[in-house]
Amino acid sequence: MSSPENGPILLCYDRSDGARHAITTAGALFRGRKAVVLHVWSPISVAVVAYGGLLPTPDDYDEGLEKVARQVADEGAELARAAGLDASAALVEGTYEGTWHAIVAAGKQHGADLIAIGARGLSTFKSLVLGSVSQGVAQHAHVPVLIVPPAD
Repeated sequence: MSSPENGPILLCYDRSDGARHAITTAGALFRGRKAVVLHVWSPISVAVVAYGGLLPTPDDYDEGLEKVARQVADEGAELARAAGLDASAALVEGTYEGTWHAIVAAGKQHGADLIAIGARGLSTFKSLVLGSVSQGVAQHAHVPVLIVPPAD
């Protein structure tokens, strides 16, 4: 692991209010630091299987999804720069292993010293049924994880 002043902060962004709040919070806490704003996108085949479908899907759907995902990542990087961070955008393809797995792997790839992620504030039941990306990242990352609770 690099020293706390060398590696970037990995910021998770999906256009949710929680992700926006995590970016502004990280900007207030770590003004001027390098940051990588990560958006995890899923090819349609991964999404279909995740929801129990077994239908074949055209390959060109993924091209459109990836283009939109790049726009989301770029939007997040703009928000991070406006919050005072030296930010760039990154995109990673989600897999069947889950979003948290893709985030942890991206953190390692980018040499992140911290992963910042927004919590959606799911109830205990919803978190149990749907799973919690922030909880998965916190349990499996090998760097500190800042989980930012929802804004009031």
